[in-house]
Amino acid sequence: MNELKNNAPELSKLKKEHPFRTPDNYFDDFSARLQMKLEAEKSAAVPRKIKFIQILKPALGLAASFALIFMLVYVPLKTFIPERVTDLAQNTEETDADWGILNYIESIDESSFVALLNESENNDDFTDDELTLYVSANFSDYELYENLKNNQ
Repeated sequence: MNELKNNAPELSKLKKEHPFRTPDNYFDDFSARLQMKLEAEKSAAVPRKIKFIQILKPALGLAASFALIFMLVYVPLKTFIPERVTDLAQNTEETDADWGILNYIESIDESSFVALLNESENNDDFTDDELTLYVSANFSDYELYENLKNNQ
């Protein structure tokens, strides 16, 4: 506050004029100069024709980046893990066959399904050797033991 009191007499001696001014006679010919500038801008602003490549450039860049990312991921995986890729291909073929069977079963209506169950075909004659081979191929010794134990 003391500083303000000390500087007040010096500040009061300064003229109170704005330091910024427009040049003399600036607004006398302002409209003519503005009109000339507007006409110059109109003649210079010729509309550019949009080329077909300018439209496709972003889409092509995006497609190229996706292709690059795919190649950077897929090729090393295929190179370092080739057996995994072939296993997946084989599993896909197996599941396609399973889906075919499931689609066939789902397409059967109830009446034809019941008719298939009630059909009596006498093709169920198995020899003892065939039954033994089937049981030994499909069941472990432990499962057979448990089954015999539960039946007694």
